[in-house]
Amino acid sequence: MLRWFQRPKLEASFTATHALSDEFARTIEVAGDLTIRNDGSDTDLDDVEMIVIAGFRRIPLEVPGEWRARPVASGAAAAGAVRWSLTLEAPLRAETGELYVSARDHKRKKWEWRLPFVFERR
Repeated sequence: MLRWFQRPKLEASFTATHALSDEFARTIEVAGDLTIRNDGSDTDLDDVEMIVIAGFRRIPLEVPGEWRARPVASGAAAAGAVRWSLTLEAPLRAETGELYVSARDHKRKKWEWRLPFVFERR
């Protein structure tokens, strides 16, 4: 009976394997492993949004298909590789960035994480 009242407890981590900012070509490339771990009850993630935050810039990202709606069992983790390559309208001079991830669980609670990484600059 107590299991009915349990809620999801989600934690996220991002390990950047490749983060490159080319100021003159006005491009950025971000790749890495994204993991969302659930230490509470079973849930389904939906309404996922991803943004790169670098300095004062907010760069919206296309959410990969496997991350748009994803079930996460109790005690399990949803993990996968993500990769983006973008051409910007203006050069990006930031040395560090954050991957902002927001999602809603099946109880419609919004979860938000800011996961830092470092750009390699060219």
